[in-house]
Amino acid sequence: MKETIKRILVPIDPTVYSQAATESACRIARHHNAGVSGVAVLDSDEIRSSLVPAVGPYYPGVMESVMKKKHHADQILKECLDRFAATCDKMGVTHFESEYEGIPARKLLESAIFHDLMVVGIKTSFHFETRKESIEGFDTLLDRTITPIIAVPARGLEKVDSVLVTMDGSLGSARALQDFSRFIQPYQAKIKIVVAGKKKEEADFLLKNSGDFLRSHGITQIETEAVDAEIKDYVDAELKNDVDMVVAGIHSKKLLKDMFVGSFTKSLFERGDVSLFLSH
Repeated sequence: MKETIKRILVPIDPTVYSQAATESACRIARHHNAGVSGVAVLDSDEIRSSLVPAVGPYYPGVMESVMKKKHHADQILKECLDRFAATCDKMGVTHFESEYEGIPARKLLESAIFHDLMVVGIKTSFHFETRKESIEGFDTLLDRTITPIIAVPARGLEKVDSVLVTMDGSLGSARALQDFSRFIQPYQAKIKIVVAGKKKEEADFLLKNSGDFLRSHGITQIETEAVDAEIKDYVDAELKNDVDMVVAGIHSKKLLKDMFVGSFTKSLFERGDVSLFLSH
C-alpha cells in the first residue's frame, strides 16, 4: 500500500500532551515512512503586551523585564525541541526542528499548509510564559487550517486497530472521510462507519457510498451501522469497546466565536480520553 503522509507537523509546548503528540506522530511516521517537524513559537507579542504600559516613566525597566521573560520562554522552548529531537531519534524517525517568534496560532497555521497532517495534544499551553499553569484547548488551530488534525489525549495514540467514523453527509464529514482514507492505508484497522438520526433512505445512501469509497482505497475491514440514537450517546457506548480513534468533521469556520456549542465534537473534547481525526 502506498504511503500518502510524508510530512507531519507537531506543535511544541512544555506539556505532557505535546510529548504524547510527538510520540504519536513518530508512530504514524513509521507507518507512512514520513518525516516529523517540531515547531515551537515564542509568544513574544503576548509577553510584551503583558508587561509594557502604554505610557509611563518605567519603560526602560519594563523592557528589561520583557527581555528576561522572552529569554526564559526561549530557553524552555529550546529544551522542548531538544526533547522532541531525542524522542524522534529514539524512535528512528527523520525529524526537523523550527522555532519562530510571534503569535503561536498564526505561525502554526502558516506552517501547517506545508504538511500533510498535524498531530497535537487535545490540550496545549502555547502561552505558558504569560498564562501560568494554563492548559488550553487548541481551537485556534482548527479555525482555518486545511490540514487534517489528529488530537491525542495525554497517553497519546498508541495503536490504530479500531476506528469509528461518524458520517452525517456534511461537507466537514465528507472531507474527514477523504483525509482519513489517505491516513489509514498502511494500517490493518477495523473501521466502523455510523450514521445517526437520518431517515433510512439517506442513511443507506451515506453508509453504502462511504463504505464503497474506503474500499476503493484498499480498505476492506469495514462495518456500517445506522442508528436512531443521538450520535453522542452512541459514541459514548462504543468507546467502552476499545476504540482507538474517532473520525469527525468540523462544520463551523467561526470556531473562535461558536466553538462546538452544544455539539457532538465538543463532547469528545471534554472527554479528553480518545484520539480524534478532524477535518473541515
